[in-house]
Amino acid sequence: MKYFIILIALIALGTIAYFALGGPATEPVLAPTQGEQEQLPVAEPQTLSSETTVTYTDQGFSPAQVTVAVGDTVRFVNQSSREMWVGVDDHPTHTKYDGTSKDEHCPGTTVFDQCARSGPGTSWEYTFTKSGTFGYHNHAGASHLGVIVVQ
Repeated sequence: MKYFIILIALIALGTIAYFALGGPATEPVLAPTQGEQEQLPVAEPQTLSSETTVTYTDQGFSPAQVTVAVGDTVRFVNQSSREMWVGVDDHPTHTKYDGTSKDEHCPGTTVFDQCARSGPGTSWEYTFTKSGTFGYHNHAGASHLGVIVVQ
């Protein structure tokens, strides 16, 4: 009889410990009562455009090449100690995106060309409206290059 009482006590303590330390994490599921409708979660709307970030540091653009879709935006963030001026190739004319030169399209916002220098801590973004492969450079430091592939 003594062993039976010890066994019951151990089972009781084990059960208490099991539930005290978490036990099964289930909650009862209640069906809606008559006249009550079940509430389903509502999905958030999805954004159709995308943004890619290219960082400009003292070593250059990173990543040096990105692939985006037509309609996507690329944000260039200047984390360098220098000025940044993102301009489509060829340096210094910037004619590869739409055939106009820097002097023809600057200042403007419809061409892949920042059209002005910006200091450390600033950013500039461009939304690509046509497909192609577009090399670019920092017009304020033309040895720093990158490529945007727009599909």
